[in-house]
Amino acid sequence: MIKLKDILTERISTVVYHFTTTEAAGYIIDGNKFRLEPIPIGSTNTIKMSDKHKVDPGKKYEEGYYMSVARTKVEGYTKGINSARCFFVRFELDGNKLSNRYKGGPFDYFPQHQGDNEYEEYEDRIYSKDRFIPNAKSYIKRMDVDVSRKCSGGFNIKTLIEIATSSGVPTFIFPSREKWGQQSSGIQIRNVKDYEQLKIDYNTGLFVSSMVKQ
Repeated sequence: MIKLKDILTERISTVVYHFTTTEAAGYIIDGNKFRLEPIPIGSTNTIKMSDKHKVDPGKKYEEGYYMSVARTKVEGYTKGINSARCFFVRFELDGNKLSNRYKGGPFDYFPQHQGDNEYEEYEDRIYSKDRFIPNAKSYIKRMDVDVSRKCSGGFNIKTLIEIATSSGVPTFIFPSREKWGQQSSGIQIRNVKDYEQLKIDYNTGLFVSSMVKQ
């Protein structure tokens, strides 16, 4: 039975953000699907004691898959993980559209650290009984890429931009980690040629045309 409290609370936020690597972003766009992670529970009796605070199987699915998204452009959890791993890409997703097909809502991964800014994650989770969310591009409002850093593995930025722009995904690049987090001073890239004609002026922290002599 669907309860009124579940209708009121189980909803994905209006706008959510999914953080990922350049390589994974390329696969999401090219394959037009999001790959979800298995929910780490079976029945309530098999949940490890260390995980009991993280899940509420009565509200979601006891078996199935999930995708983590955030309600803010940058926050405690993704700020840390992005620095340690090559998470240079942020998808802005249409939460309302996702809510029409999928269950989801706020998820507190660090309830034991309430009030600690370092652990303010603002996470939503999207749940599905299927491993993939198809038609991914229909949910993507834009893609923001921090091009100031390089990763030893995965696609290079140029490859990702080629995949995204040829697929019609609005693509924005940012000259620094700070501006990427703020979603400021970004430039929309319509093709690889646009990207190749830009470079970062590290004195100003802004993009300049590579066609202009410095």
